[in-house]
Amino acid sequence: MGPTAQRICRTFEQFNLIWIEEPLDCYDAEGHAALAAQLDTPITTGEMLTSVSEHWEFIRLCGANYLMPDALRVGGITPFLKVATLADHAGLMLAPHFAMELHVHLAACYLREPWVEHFEWLEPLFNEWLETKNGRMMVPTRPGLGLMLSERVKEWTAQEVEIGTRA
Repeated sequence: MGPTAQRICRTFEQFNLIWIEEPLDCYDAEGHAALAAQLDTPITTGEMLTSVSEHWEFIRLCGANYLMPDALRVGGITPFLKVATLADHAGLMLAPHFAMELHVHLAACYLREPWVEHFEWLEPLFNEWLETKNGRMMVPTRPGLGLMLSERVKEWTAQEVEIGTRA
């Protein structure tokens, strides 16, 4: 655990934050655990982790109070749900990272009150927007994820490929 992170996190405690996000290298489970043991402010991490086992290391060592799994990074919905199950068993809070259009559904399945990050810059990719009421993101009731990709998605595409034809 770095002395700088320790000093800064102790300074932040006076502000009564909900959490301190990833105060150390994202893979340093032991350092996060040592830091978390010294603080009253919860520690959150996990958004950069790419497997259930990496999340398990933080859970096993008590390196986070909130986990931020990202279904897109961790390998999809099934691995995400495995991380959530392990987090729940350990009594941790959940704050899924990014892709709120997917994570709002997964977070709604979590027994403890989860957080879902909100990124407005992805909204142009969809015809509908996620609704928020009283600070809470509402789970769409339309089929599937409840959102349709917009025509603007084409602008974000790196290249176009025509399937079924030969050059």
